[in-house]
Amino acid sequence: TVKAEAAKVSVRSYGESLFEQVFKRDVDAYEEYKGIRNSIRQIEIIGNSPEFQALHWEALHDPQMPRPLAVDRVMVRKLKQVSERAIVAPSAVINLLVVTARPGEENDVNHRTISRPLIELIGQSQLRVKVDLLRPATFEALSDHLEEKGAGFYHIVHLDMHGAVMSYEQLESMPRDRFTFRDFGEQVEPFEGVKGFLSFESGVPGKSDLRVAAELAELLTGKNVPVCILNACQSAKQVRGDERETSLGAALMAAGMQTVLAMGYSVTVTAATISLSADVAGQPERI
Repeated sequence: TVKAEAAKVSVRSYGESLFEQVFKRDVDAYEEYKGIRNSIRQIEIIGNSPEFQALHWEALHDPQMPRPLAVDRVMVRKLKQVSERAIVAPSAVINLLVVTARPGEENDVNHRTISRPLIELIGQSQLRVKVDLLRPATFEALSDHLEEKGAGFYHIVHLDMHGAVMSYEQLESMPRDRFTFRDFGEQVEPFEGVKGFLSFESGVPGKSDLRVAAELAELLTGKNVPVCILNACQSAKQVRGDERETSLGAALMAAGMQTVLAMGYSVTVTAATISLSADVAGQPERI
């Protein structure tokens, strides 16, 4: 509880400091903000720099307001320049593909921890959504399935799997009996800075297939998938001071995806379950 209280205080302190830097140092901007403060429904953070996007914009806190701005308003991050947007075919329903990868099998998170409340939310809300569950959750199976359905078929791909942002040294230290690196072959080639990875099933029990962000971005945008939900730790993580691309979410947006929901941090399964349960119970219209 001591650490939790310290974290709570630090978030507010950070948010108020960021607010002051954005508004209080520009009198005109602050006056304009005050005039529309109560009517703001969406805040857009627009910029291509990983360092700029690495700032914790969701903590932005007006000292005169009880909560951070992002709690009561939609906050969207955008890039200034993006590739041509994905094009999808007209459809009477939303086609959703859920990919749940659990390489650790019985030693991993339960397969239904995330997908069950998600499907319940869709059912209770009576949304016109057709859900497909991909099995097995290997990268090859995902590629083959998207090829079979054709470009533009899926409106949303939901990836429920482990993720991490790692340096070459961290990647090299991973035990080879638990991970494969098919992007790199048998020998991992050195790279500078850090890269974002997602953990797919490999087809070998207990062994993960780590895939780099760029390969997944190429696959999904190549199949004209407009929306991707990344229920994967650190899938939106940016590293300040490192201009190389580290965020899978940003990579997907830059490649032409219309909307990406990703995680900037490592999130416990308990926290993810509570979040989904709250949506199912009270706010299904937010999907």
